Amino acid sequence: MRRDLNTNYVCCHTEPVEVCGEGILKRHAAPLRQAQGDNAQAFSRRKTFTIYHLPFTILLFCLLLSCSGGAQQKRTSSSRLDKSEKLQLVSPKNNAQIKNNEEIKIVYLKPNFQYDSVVAYLENKRVATLVDTSSLLKVNIQRFGRKLLTVKLFKDSIEVAATSVNLTVLPSLAPKTYGYRIVTSYPHSDQAYTQGLQIQNGTLYESTGLHGKSVVRIADLQSGKTLKDKALSKEYFGEGLCVLNGLLYQLTWREQTCFVYDSKTLDLQTTIPYSGEGWGLTSDDKLLIMSNGTNVITFRSPNDFSVRKRLEVYTDKGPVSYLNELELINGELWANVYGADYIVRIDTASGAVNSVVNLQGILPNALKDSNTDVLNGIAYNEKTGQIFVTGKNWKRLFEIQVK
Repeated sequence: MRRDLNTNYVCCHTEPVEVCGEGILKRHAAPLRQAQGDNAQAFSRRKTFTIYHLPFTILLFCLLLSCSGGAQQKRTSSSRLDKSEKLQLVSPKNNAQIKNNEEIKIVYLKPNFQYDSVVAYLENKRVATLVDTSSLLKVNIQRFGRKLLTVKLFKDSIEVAATSVNLTVLPSLAPKTYGYRIVTSYPHSDQAYTQGLQIQNGTLYESTGLHGKSVVRIADLQSGKTLKDKALSKEYFGEGLCVLNGLLYQLTWREQTCFVYDSKTLDLQTTIPYSGEGWGLTSDDKLLIMSNGTNVITFRSPNDFSVRKRLEVYTDKGPVSYLNELELINGELWANVYGADYIVRIDTASGAVNSVVNLQGILPNALKDSNTDVLNGIAYNEKTGQIFVTGKNWKRLFEIQVK
């Protein structure tokens, strides 16, 4: 089969078909005149059969032409995809950090093909039409963290080129810094490697860590004595806890298991698996709020630990990692930062650190020994407004006021 360059149709030189029915009659004229009797009738049937197949042949030609057109269209689409690879974004660079409510410069190299409009998208949401190869774009978002910036070129409303870069959008304001005043202090077990702390209806709950020493306990606030406890098997390293709807949830560090107890009796009700490490835990009275040692906070279903929301935590300088024990206080998420002498207060809508509570020096040197470890543990009495803090193997638990 070949394509005739002059007539632009397809010719199939397969016997006995020719270009038209007239050619078929001419080719078989001599045998027809010599045929006699039954032979003549048989040949006549063959001739009739061949002529009747002419419409089928024309239909076949049409199908071939259609396939040829589809291939041409496919080549055109492929050409457009090739063009998209030629769009180069000069600014901003991939993985750049930018401040919210500030202008960024978008610069791209003008490609060598035609286009009539350029549009910028942030997280697939159209944010601006660019009028030149160098334009300013003001970024204004509600939740901080990694975002995808995409620039697309269009011709006659059809996308002909696109390119994307990752950006990290930071809060524009630095967090405020507050101090503290000690209201009073209470005895605390220096054998309690505190991982989670909560006061619920006047009852103090604590989860402790270390393999072979991890427990969940109910303690008396005034004396620090254990009223009831439940030890974990030595293969588990206890982490944060939270009381919600009459149940006590206790995380484990790397064992990816949450133990669920009756909050009054500490009888084990069930276990829930999850992926990744478990560090701190609190709740907003509907969902569990969990940290994992990074700057990412997850909001999870208390039924199956499925993630319902993710929150990335940042200051104006960058991400805040090692987020540990958590407590929700008046809608604001308070978090210990592992190894640090301060607490960060996080906006749960945007992930911005609004302020820092500096607790440096809260534990006197006279109360420290070789067993004393880092600050960790925040509890809030919602009924009285009291805030309590302690640390791993600390001998005291402090009620503080922020100032």
